[in-house]
Amino acid sequence: MSNDDHSAATIWDVAQAAGVSIATVSRAFRQPNRVNARTLERVRQAADRLGYHTDLVEPVRTDDERLRGLISLVVSDLENPAAAQLARAVQKQCESKNFGLLIADSEGDVTRELAIVHRSLAHVDGVILGSSRLSDAAIRKAAQIKPLISQNRQVGGVKSIVVDEGPALAEAVDALYRLGHRSLTYLSGPDRSWQNGLRRNAVMRACESCGMAFQRIRVVDPVERHRKESFSQFMERPTGAVIAFNDAVAMEFILFLIDNGIRVPRDVSVVGVDDVPMSRLFTPSLTTIGIPRRETGRLAATTLIGQILHTEVIDAAPISVGATFVPRNSIGPAPDHDGTR
Repeated sequence: MSNDDHSAATIWDVAQAAGVSIATVSRAFRQPNRVNARTLERVRQAADRLGYHTDLVEPVRTDDERLRGLISLVVSDLENPAAAQLARAVQKQCESKNFGLLIADSEGDVTRELAIVHRSLAHVDGVILGSSRLSDAAIRKAAQIKPLISQNRQVGGVKSIVVDEGPALAEAVDALYRLGHRSLTYLSGPDRSWQNGLRRNAVMRACESCGMAFQRIRVVDPVERHRKESFSQFMERPTGAVIAFNDAVAMEFILFLIDNGIRVPRDVSVVGVDDVPMSRLFTPSLTTIGIPRRETGRLAATTLIGQILHTEVIDAAPISVGATFVPRNSIGPAPDHDGTR
């Protein structure tokens, strides 16, 4: 076969060579998660052998399957700077690939998030869910309809971008222990947050490892702004060290402590998670766990677009990146450490 003939291979040629229907070939490129692995490999080998390029899939798409050059990002709280950082990173990567981006805020409401996802599936080529509160089953169902990336949430059978925060949180607990702290409070995030469970367990394990007393205080959902009732529980059972679910909770907690005459870090040391820009400008500057939002946003967009354009091998193995302990001025020696205070 000449080079010209080779490059002119069609979807029909691939179907014949692979011994499958045209619909199966189209599905293998468009929705590979709906094709069994053996058939998928046979179709790809036939396409490679014939020189069939995935950009030739476009002309045979139905109206429902046509490439729109648009993806959606659903986040739980756009007022949280961490979500804004993620959105900016995803948008930048989309622009570099000539894709448009729709951003929607579920405000931490599961019903709202489900409605947003259902509405968007008919209008976009793929979806990124940022810290989703949906059930695993709902996420998997959406992923069967359109390419989908789960950001900051690991879901079996769905491509996920996750951050391994455990080592950095353990480092934070160790730093507090070395400063003389022997008791710690974890200010918990939303019960439906996958990240919250991981962070709580990582902090609890680190405390157990070094013999530090641990307690958890459940904070009102971080998309709500009235948490004084939750914080007041700390006044009843105070500890010298606190790690909060995220920077937003940590900074609001510090303001609560100051309003109640408690000094940070002189009386209480506080650590957040996210390393949002405001954390380094806050007084005192916030010790935190640095989450590489730009990297995870770039990876989410790149991976999703690769799935949409069939330029990336599809598998459900999660992509994991590391976090970093960032010490600043909101932690210090325990009040009775070495008798210095």
